[in-house]
Amino acid sequence: MWQRVGKFVLARRQALGLSQDDIHRALGYAGRMTVGNVERGLAGVPVKRVYAWADILNVPRDAFFRFVTGESTSMDLHASGDSGARSAHVHLTAAEAELLARYRALPPKLQRQLREHAAELETVARTTSTKR
Repeated sequence: MWQRVGKFVLARRQALGLSQDDIHRALGYAGRMTVGNVERGLAGVPVKRVYAWADILNVPRDAFFRFVTGESTSMDLHASGDSGARSAHVHLTAAEAELLARYRALPPKLQRQLREHAAELETVARTTSTKR
């Protein structure tokens, strides 16, 4: 089972343009060895961290949980009814993936502050572009 999950994690990480460093930092692991072990099928995704892995990999949380626990043998990127679902068909640039990984590594309070600041910057950009 771990090898099946590992192959998926590796393929998904590469499809998103993320490095093992991006994943381990975002998940708070001490080093990328944990990510490498999961990808090689030497270790499983810890059940208590499945949703965090799903968020980083931009896949539906519930579907990934079923996949990791063996309840499902394939990963359905288009699972419905998943409150934590992310749009799986969106392809991120490397810069976007890096920004997302850094955002997800922040504590919730700083994530909220960053969203507020981004909204302010968006307003400034709109007003600047309308003045030209």
